[in-house]
Amino acid sequence: MENLQYFIGLLAVLVIGIYLIKKITGCIFRIIIAAVVLGVAYWALTGSHVL
Repeated sequence: MENLQYFIGLLAVLVIGIYLIKKITGCIFRIIIAAVVLGVAYWALTGSHVL
């Protein structure tokens, strides 16, 4: 059950990150934000031993 709560939190972070990327203008800034969001998602998934 703990992994499910962690996954739901991670999913919420990804959705909020995608929403913010759509609101932000500027292609380079979008790439930086997307890289940060993907990096945090990868770190969280490896930390919970999903990957």
